[in-house]
Amino acid sequence: MAEEELDLELESDVEKRIKDLSRKVKLTSEERDEKDRLLSERDEQLATVGKERDFFKDFSGNIAKYPQASEYQEAIKEKVMSGYTVEDATVAVLAKEGKFTNTPEPEPPKENPAGGSAVTNVSGEKSLGEMTKDEKRAALVESLGEKNLGT
Repeated sequence: MAEEELDLELESDVEKRIKDLSRKVKLTSEERDEKDRLLSERDEQLATVGKERDFFKDFSGNIAKYPQASEYQEAIKEKVMSGYTVEDATVAVLAKEGKFTNTPEPEPPKENPAGGSAVTNVSGEKSLGEMTKDEKRAALVESLGEKNLGT
């Protein structure tokens, strides 16, 4: 009989232990699921904040290109948040509203060198071919520090 009581006691301890372990497993899995859910929410929020930051950074540059865009900022932002680039969203919204005008950027004025096609020497010095013999001698004397060359 003592053996039967011991077996019953052992069985109740084992059942109690199994129940405790199953409760712990359940809690652990719930904690893991909660942790995964929170991490997923955090990642979504970070992605949203990143998209908003990029939107505001790029939107200011597009206002210069498309001045009417400032009137439709919220609609453009919605498109950007759904995956459009800022430029694509701006064009799409302005086109939908009938405000899109594709104005080409003005071309920079072509530089026309003063003096025509001839080479202009700005420094005031002549080339050797243009100098007279006396000018060549004067330039040589000047470059040598006004040394006496025998004249």
